[in-house]
Amino acid sequence: MEDRKVVVYSSKNDSLKVSLRKVWEYSALVWVFAKRDIKVKYAQTIFGFGWSIFKPLLGLLIYVFFFGLVLNWNTGSIPFPLYVLTGLIGWNLFTYIVSNGVSSVQESNDLIKKIYFPKSILPLSKTVVGLIEASISFLLLIPLLIYYEQPIVGKIAFFPIVLLFNVVCGLSLVFFISSLAIVKRDLLQVIPFLLNMAVWFTPVFFSIDILPEDFQFLMIYNPIANMIDLWRWVFFENIAFQLVWGVNFLIMSLFLVVSFYYYTLKENKITDFA
Repeated sequence: MEDRKVVVYSSKNDSLKVSLRKVWEYSALVWVFAKRDIKVKYAQTIFGFGWSIFKPLLGLLIYVFFFGLVLNWNTGSIPFPLYVLTGLIGWNLFTYIVSNGVSSVQESNDLIKKIYFPKSILPLSKTVVGLIEASISFLLLIPLLIYYEQPIVGKIAFFPIVLLFNVVCGLSLVFFISSLAIVKRDLLQVIPFLLNMAVWFTPVFFSIDILPEDFQFLMIYNPIANMIDLWRWVFFENIAFQLVWGVNFLIMSLFLVVSFYYYTLKENKITDFA
């Protein structure tokens, strides 16, 4: 007789190891959901993926005009457009993961009630879409690097680690907030406001030097600010690596593991509140 795999579902909470194994077993769904999201997002649009370039380009022009030309903010040896764009791509990736990841369960209510799969697959699929859009937006950076005659530095080899830090920061917040938002839906309404506020505590379009010395710690010890700083560190020569960046990377990685496990503990309740 043909051997058949028997899948047993239980109301008991899975261990971290079992939860990770389930995500791996259903990993093909990450790509399926990501393809679905891309098709839906760009369906019936004229420019399609061109919006992934147009949106950061529009943000770049606005920031450069108001903060670079009107206010004449100084970014040291880095040309202001390059300074803004490197920060903007990293920030947009982070906000895309957080804003779409925390709402992914509500978007898939009907699907969740019909079939079983680890609910953590949904935020992971949003992350894949965010990485694809960030890669397209990255095309804006290449002509600017050439125009401003910026050399390609050896630190560019660490760029995958910077992207990993970007994803870790985003997903750790997604799993933690989503765990709380399963019952307390009010959090979903607050997320856009918090992200709009957070950009003012992150050096996306300004440097730490514009802050009073007593408030500079908000940037120095802020892991999201560290993430943006690392984007610039891999592309530009005159930026020194800070130990606090590595420490915060480890802290956020641990937070991701904890928040993911906490999310899996709440996962059985998702269908009840979906």
